[in-house]
Amino acid sequence: MYTYTFKLMFAKKKTKLDFMQCNEFIFEAIKDINAGLTFKRDGKSFSVEQLSKQELILKLTSKTSLTNPSRSISALTRYLTTYHKDVFESSIFNKTLFNIELLSCESVSSSIFEEMSDEELLKAMIDLLYGYTATSNADTLARKKTISEIKKLMLPYIKG
Repeated sequence: MYTYTFKLMFAKKKTKLDFMQCNEFIFEAIKDINAGLTFKRDGKSFSVEQLSKQELILKLTSKTSLTNPSRSISALTRYLTTYHKDVFESSIFNKTLFNIELLSCESVSSSIFEEMSDEELLKAMIDLLYGYTATSNADTLARKKTISEIKKLMLPYIKG
């Protein structure tokens, strides 16, 4: 199990909206997103760690390691800007509702390799190869190194 902790703030600096005013919409969104097909299928869920006027500390748990965990926040953004557009529209800046900062990333289980199914492994590899969005040069280099190592491991089976 993997846990990612994010700090969210509204993208528009001078917004009049604060998280305390719209907390019922946020909790509704999280409940519906966690109950949705995509999050259930991928073994993900959101929970609120802390809520203040200026920031929301959000925890994302996932059965598998996520190459770009902040992409999961887009489900929250889509929900809020679709179902509560009248409330959140004034806080959108540059087509973005939140500024997102990843505070921590933790692996809860050290035996993830024994627990990972073939399907989960395949999904992780597809995400790595095709669904990956680099956030820094270090991420890009780590991705390339991982792909190179996978190719080396697969070589005997390909030649086979």
